[in-house]
Amino acid sequence: MKRTTLEKRLESEILILDGAMGTMLQQYGAGQGCLELVSLENPSLMKEIHREYVAGGADIITTNTFGASRIKLASYGLQDRAVVINRTAAGLAKESAGSALVAGSIGPTGKLVTPLGDIGAADVYEAFREQAAALCDGGADLLLMETFGDLKELKIAIMAARHATGLPILAAMTYEETFLSFTGTGPETAAVVIAAAGADVIGVNCSTGPAPMLEIVGRYAVHSSKPVFVEPNAGLPSIEDDEDTYRVTPDEMAAFSETFVQLGANIVGSCCGSTPEYTRAIRNAVKGMKPVVRHVDPCLRLAGRTVSVSIGSGLPFAVIGERINPTNRDDLAESLREKQAGIVIREAESQVEQGASLLDVNVGVPGIDEPEVMGMVVEALESSISVPLVIDSTNRKAIEAALGACTGKPLINSVHGSEESLDAVLPLAARYGAAVLCLAVGEKGIPVSAAERLAVLEKIIARAEAAGIPREDLICDCLTLTVSAEQKRAEETLKATRLVREELGLPTVLGVSNISFGLPERSLINATFLSMAMGSGLDAAIVNPADRRIMETVRAASVLTVRDRDSIAFVRSHQKKKKKTIPGKDRAGRKESDSRARVREAVISGNRTDIEGLIRRVLDEGMKPVDINSELLIPAIQEVGRQYDAKVIFLPQMILAAETMQRAFTVLEPLFQSGEVSGAGTVVLCTVKGDVHDIGKNIVGLFLKNNGFSVIDIGKDADAGTIVDAALRHRADVIGLSALMTTTMTEMPEVIRKLKEAGSSAKVVVGGAVVTRAYAAKIGADGYAKDGPAAVSMIQELLSGRG
Repeated sequence: MKRTTLEKRLESEILILDGAMGTMLQQYGAGQGCLELVSLENPSLMKEIHREYVAGGADIITTNTFGASRIKLASYGLQDRAVVINRTAAGLAKESAGSALVAGSIGPTGKLVTPLGDIGAADVYEAFREQAAALCDGGADLLLMETFGDLKELKIAIMAARHATGLPILAAMTYEETFLSFTGTGPETAAVVIAAAGADVIGVNCSTGPAPMLEIVGRYAVHSSKPVFVEPNAGLPSIEDDEDTYRVTPDEMAAFSETFVQLGANIVGSCCGSTPEYTRAIRNAVKGMKPVVRHVDPCLRLAGRTVSVSIGSGLPFAVIGERINPTNRDDLAESLREKQAGIVIREAESQVEQGASLLDVNVGVPGIDEPEVMGMVVEALESSISVPLVIDSTNRKAIEAALGACTGKPLINSVHGSEESLDAVLPLAARYGAAVLCLAVGEKGIPVSAAERLAVLEKIIARAEAAGIPREDLICDCLTLTVSAEQKRAEETLKATRLVREELGLPTVLGVSNISFGLPERSLINATFLSMAMGSGLDAAIVNPADRRIMETVRAASVLTVRDRDSIAFVRSHQKKKKKTIPGKDRAGRKESDSRARVREAVISGNRTDIEGLIRRVLDEGMKPVDINSELLIPAIQEVGRQYDAKVIFLPQMILAAETMQRAFTVLEPLFQSGEVSGAGTVVLCTVKGDVHDIGKNIVGLFLKNNGFSVIDIGKDADAGTIVDAALRHRADVIGLSALMTTTMTEMPEVIRKLKEAGSSAKVVVGGAVVTRAYAAKIGADGYAKDGPAAVSMIQELLSGRG
C-alpha cells in the first residue's frame, strides 16, 4: 500500500483497527509462552481470530508479531526463526483479511538502548529492519508499531522500517497516568519526533483505559498535523477468581471512541482485554463520522527526549546556548581529548538554568576522533538535560554520529549553498528527520547584499525540499558580520532577516557575538544588535546565556515584540529571588570541599565518565572510604530517588545516576575494612514464570545494590521451585517478584504459597506494570513497589524491625 493512498483515505474516512491478540489467544487456551509461535503451530486458529475481527467490522487487522523481533524472540531461543514467523503471520492475516488491510505489528524489544541499557542502537535497528522487511514480504499493507515507552527505541524502529519498506507506518507511544512515558516523554514531544522519523500516523495505545487517552489524543491533534490513531485497553485489569478481568464494556468503549473522533482521531481500535465484540461496538459508533479538519500552524519544531521547542513568528524567542565550544577553551578542549563529559554536562546545565532553550554542540578539537567524541557528548547531554540540541560541525561523519545518538529531533548547524555542503548535509537530515539551519553562504563566499543572500537561501531551500525535507524543518541564518571593519554589514543582515520573513515565510536565526569582534564593550554591542534584529523579526539567536545584558534584552524585547504574551516570562524573571550558593558542610560543620560537592553532583547528574576520578580525588584529600559512601554517595542516590518521585527527573536520569553510583562503589569496595559496611539485607529478585520482561526488575536491582542490599538476581521466566530454592539457599530476607503481563501475574500467589510451604520467612514484595497495591494485598504479598526508589523504601521498612 502506498503512503499517499492511506493519507488520502484518512482525509475522508474513519478507519477501525482490530482489538487484542493476546486476549483472544488466551480465550482459546493458547495464551502461554511465546504467543508469536502460534502462527507456525496453529495457523488455523490464527486465521479464525483474524476472521472474527473482520466480521466485527475491522478495517485493519493486526498480525500476531508484536514480540517477533529477533531480539525479543531470543528470550525463547527463537531468534533464528524471526523472518519465517513474521512472514508467515503476515500471510495468514492476508488470507483472512478479505477487503480489510493487514497491519504488521511491531512491538518493543524489551531492552533499553544504550546509554540506558546494554544493547546498541545498530543491533536494534537491524532487528527492526529485518522484521519490517519480513512483514512486507508476507503481505502486510502497512506497519503498526505499538506500546513503545522509550522514544529512542521507537525512533529507531520507524527509521529501520522506513529504510526497509515503502509501507505506511502507524507509530504509538504508551503513557502512564501522568501523560508521560516511562522515560519521561510527553505527547507533544513524541509527536514531533515520531513524525520527523517518518511515521505517517501518530498514536497512543495500551497502558490505561480510554479516559486518560482523551487528553493525549487532544494534545496530538493540537500539536501535529499528522493523522492520529488510538487503541485503549478495556480499562486496567483486575484479578477475579484467578482470571484477569477488564472493567470497560464494549458500549463504554464505543462512547469514548466517538469522543476520540471528535478530538481528531482518524483511526480507532482497542488493545488489551478487548475482543471482536469491542470492534463491532466501535464500528457502530464511529464508522459514519467524518474526520475532523484540523489546522496546525506551521513552524519549526525541535525536540529533546522530554522537551520540545517551537520556533517561528509570534512564538517565544529561542535562545541557543553557545558555550559548548572548545574554541579558546583549554579546559573544555582537554576534557574532550580525554573523552570526559563532565565539563560539557556542567556547561549544559548552567546554560539551561540561565535561560537557554536549545544548546549548540561543537566538539571541534584538532586531532580528536570527532565522530566518536560527538556521539559520546550527545548521549551524555541527552541523559543530563532535556532541551533540544543543535549539532554544530562541518564533519559529515560527526554529524551522522550525533544524529544517530539523538533521541529527539535536533537542528543541524549548518548547510550552505556549495554543492559539497548540500550533498553532505541534506541526505543526512532527510534520513534522520533532523531540521537544518540554512546559511546564506554561496559558492563564492558570503554575498554582500541582502538580495544576494536571499537568492542563496532560495537555492538551499529548493534543494532541501527536493531531498524530502519539509519546508517547516528549515531555519535561515542571514549571517552576522563584524562591524568593526565595515559598519554597513549590520544593516544588510537586518534587511536580509526581514526579507526571509516576508518573502520566504521561514524563521530566522543569527549568531550574534560576531557583530562586536574587535570592539570594546562587546556585550553592549551584542545586546543592542540583538534588540534591533528582534525588531526585524529574528526568531532565535546563538548567544551566551550567561551574559546578563543579553538575557535581559531577550526578555524585554520579547515583551515589545509580543512574543511574551501578557509579559508573563518577563515578570516571572524579575520575581525570582537571587539565591546565593552556600557551600555544603560535613558533619563536623566544616565547609565541604569542592571535590566532595562534585562527587554528589556527579551521582545526581549521572556523570559516569568523571566519577571514578572524583572518588580518587576525595580519597587523596584524606576522606575515609566508609565516609565517602555514607556522607556523599548514599545521600546523593537518595536525592535522585526524591527527584524521580517528584517527576523532576525521569527514568533515563535515574538509571545513569544509579550506574554512576555503582562505578563509584567499585573504587571504594576494595578499600573497606572488614565489617566497616554492614549489609542492608539479601534480596532474591526475578520475573515470574512465563514473563521474559526484565527492564523494571533490572532497575530495581540496581537501586537495591546502591543502597547496600545484596541482590541475587535469578533472571526472568523463573518458576516457583527455582525461586524457593534461591530463597532458602541464600537465606533471603526479601523476595522481589516482577510481572509485566496479566497472563503471568497469576504466578505470584503460587510462589507465595510455595515459599510458605517450604518454611521460608522471607518477605515478598511484588511489582510490575500490571500489578497494583490492591492485588499485592489480595495475594498475601508483604509489600508492593512501583519502581526502584519505592522498592528501596518498602524493603527498608519491612526489614526495619529485624533483630
